[in-house]
Amino acid sequence: YLSRKLQQASGIKNGKHGYQGLIEAAVTISRIFRLDTQCEIVASALERAMPSYIVTMIKVMMPPSRFSREYFAAFTTIFFPWLVGPCEVRESEVDGTREKNVVYIPKCRFLESTNCVGMCTNLCKIPSQKFMQDSLGVSVYMSPNFEDMSCEMIFGQQPPEDDPALKQPCFSTKCIAKQDYGVSC
Repeated sequence: YLSRKLQQASGIKNGKHGYQGLIEAAVTISRIFRLDTQCEIVASALERAMPSYIVTMIKVMMPPSRFSREYFAAFTTIFFPWLVGPCEVRESEVDGTREKNVVYIPKCRFLESTNCVGMCTNLCKIPSQKFMQDSLGVSVYMSPNFEDMSCEMIFGQQPPEDDPALKQPCFSTKCIAKQDYGVSC
């Protein structure tokens, strides 16, 4: 479903379905479109994937709170392993108390499939963080570890202005896209 929405948002059909269709669409988008356009395409695909009435209902019924942070973390581990791989909920400290608001992904399937820092940041991290904040009203900081390909999604935390992930050079020998992303690819 998300593969079809990404292909529709980009205007490029690849004839593949499921995860492979999504990866092929992402690679094509990374090769054809500028960085800002890449993020806009993914944001549009995410908006198309969720009916506006559901987005509005979530935003209204789940204002920022411990419950919403923990709910989004649990929801992610149930419904997104197909995209990111196996993942688990972990705790972090929020305002002096422990809560289960972190999703730990030991090895991100998307990053491993693309082997591209730029695709991770421009086609996943940045648009997902923006969509969650703007459309659903929940902040999330996605913190990929490019050395071991793990990632943490920390619900309730704003991404830092000086995000270290955006300064990471790409994997020059393994990168699937082999294109300049604003990081050294």
